[in-house]
Amino acid sequence: MSPYPIKNEFVLREAVAADRATIIAIVSKMWGEDITARYEWLYLANPHGRALTWLAFEPASGEAVGCTSIFPRKVLVDGIERLGSIGGDCYIDPRARRRGLATALHRLSFTEMRQHGVDFMYGPPNPNNFAALIKAGSRGITTFKRFVRPLKGSSVYRFAFDRAPSKLEARLAGLPIKFLDRVTKVEVEGLRLEAVSEFSAEFDALFAEADTRQGVVLVRDSQYLAWHYRHGAKGKQQPFAIRRDEKLVGLAALELRDDYAALVELFTTGAVKLIDATLQLLLNQALTMECASLEISCTPCGLVASRLSRLGFMGRSERGFQLALSASDPQRNTLLNAASWNFLAADQDMDSFYSLMPG
Repeated sequence: MSPYPIKNEFVLREAVAADRATIIAIVSKMWGEDITARYEWLYLANPHGRALTWLAFEPASGEAVGCTSIFPRKVLVDGIERLGSIGGDCYIDPRARRRGLATALHRLSFTEMRQHGVDFMYGPPNPNNFAALIKAGSRGITTFKRFVRPLKGSSVYRFAFDRAPSKLEARLAGLPIKFLDRVTKVEVEGLRLEAVSEFSAEFDALFAEADTRQGVVLVRDSQYLAWHYRHGAKGKQQPFAIRRDEKLVGLAALELRDDYAALVELFTTGAVKLIDATLQLLLNQALTMECASLEISCTPCGLVASRLSRLGFMGRSERGFQLALSASDPQRNTLLNAASWNFLAADQDMDSFYSLMPG
């Protein structure tokens, strides 16, 4: 591929295998730590496809001063399997900023990703990168919102807001925690959690049984789940099988930091009642682990988000969720519909929620 110049200041091109050390070095600057193990896992071992990266160089010095990557992800769109991707690890060296370099890298990646069979790119980047993505031609279609359910003491509520609460949230915040537990509690319908150490074909059957005929559903086959939860560089997320009797009816994952817990994964075969019961089961688990709160980040128009207020979760901060796709994409209407997306933290292909730095 021929290098792509921008204002004769930089040379942009797709990375090749020989750029491994360069990518690790520049992304390590972004994270403030050596990302070699993460590179091996996320960039090379992803069962849905190797990462695609684009680099920017200063012609005079030959030094890399910018990068962006996309990580392939199989998805079902209205029941049809497609190859999408998560965007991430966009970084511009401070000396090269404010010159449109991030936008140029994104624009180039949008053009060339389709040559590798990647149809679209999506995700909730940080605010600065969101602006560059929109300038490059991406579309803001919804948000990625954080919800928190305090579990200990009414004083926790006062720290649950980083913005003015709604009337409903303010009313909930004034309730004693025991009373809130009582009015929001739902029956767990004979469900139980079971820690997962291996992902067998049973999880393939779980995904096959789920209703995936409408909207955007991220593929959760056993190979992908084993890669994400068992082989990750940090390994901080604990997956749980959700069972009714002995039958597998769902998958969830929690990550802990001190006395806080994050629900990063929630996928079930059923609809509203099963989701409500599963959320209650996970709240019970967080209490057993003596957590002060349980939080979840997700797209607010999805089915999971629609059930959170029923269980006493309150909305906090949010950031944009974007989608880059071709103007002629045959499923454009579905992909651009905010209600089509039920995206959670684990869908970013990060194996540590609390150290997550969106790219």
